[in-house]
Amino acid sequence: MLLSDLIAQSAERFPEKTALIFPDDSISFGGLHRQSSQIAARLQKLGIGPGARVAILHENTLAAVIFFWGVVKSGAQIVDVPCLAGVGTVSGILAESKPAALVVSQHQWQRLSVANTDWLPPIVLTGSMLPAQTRGRNHHSLAEITNTEAADVAPPRLNQCDVALIVYTSGTTGRPQGVMLSHRNLLSNILAVNSLMGLTSDDSILVVVPLHFIHGRMQLLTHTLIGGTMAFSAGFQFPQQIVQDLVRYGVTGFSGVPYHFSRLLESTSLAATPLPHLRYVVVIGGALRPRALRKLSDALPGVAIHIGYGQTEASPRITNLSPSAVLSKTGSCGLPVPGVRVEVLGDDGSTLEPGVVGEIVVSGPNVMRGYVSGDEITSGTIDGVGRLHTGDLGKVDSHGYLYVAGRKSELIKSAGERVFPREIEIVLDAHPAVRESAVLGIPDDILGERIVACVVLHPGADVKAENLRTHCLKSLSLVRVPREIRFSDALPKTSTGKTDRGGLAAHFHEIGVAKMH
Repeated sequence: MLLSDLIAQSAERFPEKTALIFPDDSISFGGLHRQSSQIAARLQKLGIGPGARVAILHENTLAAVIFFWGVVKSGAQIVDVPCLAGVGTVSGILAESKPAALVVSQHQWQRLSVANTDWLPPIVLTGSMLPAQTRGRNHHSLAEITNTEAADVAPPRLNQCDVALIVYTSGTTGRPQGVMLSHRNLLSNILAVNSLMGLTSDDSILVVVPLHFIHGRMQLLTHTLIGGTMAFSAGFQFPQQIVQDLVRYGVTGFSGVPYHFSRLLESTSLAATPLPHLRYVVVIGGALRPRALRKLSDALPGVAIHIGYGQTEASPRITNLSPSAVLSKTGSCGLPVPGVRVEVLGDDGSTLEPGVVGEIVVSGPNVMRGYVSGDEITSGTIDGVGRLHTGDLGKVDSHGYLYVAGRKSELIKSAGERVFPREIEIVLDAHPAVRESAVLGIPDDILGERIVACVVLHPGADVKAENLRTHCLKSLSLVRVPREIRFSDALPKTSTGKTDRGGLAAHFHEIGVAKMH
């Protein structure tokens, strides 16, 4: 089975059923299958097929999804390029991945065209209109292809181990890495996850994440697998609109990162809005604060809450916490999904006993083929027996449930103790005045690293730093209590809504300087 079989099978089963809904457009599974086959036929005529790559630099639109399936059917590999990346980052990604063609939106093309574009591929594909300047490139529009091309596409010679998708990570720890995922990687993961969730063709989902994230691609692949409808929001700039879209489209599912759920709980009428069709939600991409998790459960009575942990390099899901355990296993991200093995290893590579913190290491059919750069072995990400070293620290309990402590790079060594920011943040966030917090280590001549914290309060809340330190002392040893707490209006965030750990030190310094003035 290949990824292209997903859309072919759903089109055969549900040719007239709506597959995709966008604010200003929609398409059936039959129409999506036909138009993507026309794209594939054109790409093959251009000599683009197995072994070639096609980059996609495009916002969430109907055209972007049609092109996605067209590239998959051609047998070429998709290179997902982050839409918010700077021009320099985009040029670096394209220089490394060397795509034969670029699928690009008008907005993205105009953004790129201000620079020297000699590094762009010779073939450009767009949704409808001709880019402002193609600079001699071979241009093909979706409208022209679907009006003139036959839907006959020769099945490419591929096997499941061939690379289907290259997803470039956000690069918060350095330059973005191109993660190469095979058909087998992706299919094994969506089948395993769906065996736990039990989604059927009666299910549908509201999509709020960009499709160039592995989170977005997983939603697309899963719902194509089951023949479920996907409705796309216009974005998360206005959270109340998301609640209105949940009502408008009557979807049965919603998946987001903690940032999305926090905004919905704090800034919308979610708790007061009847959502009779909503059956489940999935929280991925980080831990939702325990208080927020309880608030979400109260806001959505009768709605199943799943919590997932994963990485792009794992296609992406590694564990799943079932709704029955969400409140009883607070802080856990669940059990390994079927077919995936999770180990916690010590510094010497030995398997650690339950309750002992070490590096989380993953093996299974979901583990990536490697990085485009080819440095997965030398970087230590993939070891000699093919296991993925996640760079995350965690522990398992006696029942095999995984608890993530944080990134190895975030570990604080203070006064001879190994301290994880998350354990302190959980305590700080439990204070009723605290909206969110972030803990970091600052170099210190005596302690090695001094533990400090940035804290964001709820609107109207008033609490002093010393009160928060006293609060921490009730649950933490003295060495783990922040030596200094500074208040901020907001924490620095990544494009995915996570706390930007790399920018925390500078932020801590800035709010200290601002206080002095």
